[in-house]
Order: sequence, then C-alpha cells, then structure tokens
Amino acid sequence: MTPWQEIFVAITLVIGTLLTLVAGIGLVRFPDVFCRMHAAGKAGTLGMSFVILAVIIALFGTSESVTIAGLLAIFFQFLTTPAATHVLAHACYVTDYPLAASTAMDELEEYIPSQPDAVFGQE
Repeated sequence: MTPWQEIFVAITLVIGTLLTLVAGIGLVRFPDVFCRMHAAGKAGTLGMSFVILAVIIALFGTSESVTIAGLLAIFFQFLTTPAATHVLAHACYVTDYPLAASTAMDELEEYIPSQPDAVFGQE
C-alpha cells in the first residue's frame, strides 16, 4: 500500500469513527425516540459507510470480492436504514409515544391519526 493510500485510509477511518461516536452520543443525549432515530439513522449510516470504505481502500487490489462485498454493504446500508427508521418513527407516532417536552409543534397531528386501531383498520 502506498503512503497516500495509508493516509486516505486513516482519514476515512477517523471520519467514520467520529460519525459513529456522534451517533452514539446522540442516542444517549437526545430527549425522545424521534431525535434518537435521527442520530442513529444519519450519523450511524455515514459512519459505517466510511469505515467500510476505508477497508475497501486498504484491501484494494488484493481481492475483488472484498471490494464488491464492501460496495454492496454500503449500498444496502443506504437502502435499508432510512426505510427502517421511517417505519419505526411512524409506529412510535401512531402508538402515542410521548414527544419531548421541548417539542414546539406537532406537524403530523392533522395528517396521521394517533390511535393504532384507526391506522390498522381495527375499529
């Protein structure tokens, strides 16, 4: 591996580690489940992607399967994490999971019924 590759791998590992750390801090510090999911969904996805990218760069040229698997892992990370956090947030909202006390307004109140029976058709 060339010195430039080592520097690039080190930079992407540091960025990925810091973003993952930010996601972890957000999970602990944010007041409600909606803010926590935002931290885990955004920073966690980017952090893992940077770490996987560092592995791809470090092992580039040694094995094509590592490169393909790494790129697929990044692709599926970006494909599944936003959808999963959206579904979890929607489920928490319709089951009346409490919002943080600092929440100023609820913009979904007029669009999404807050009773799970009305959403799932069990009236």
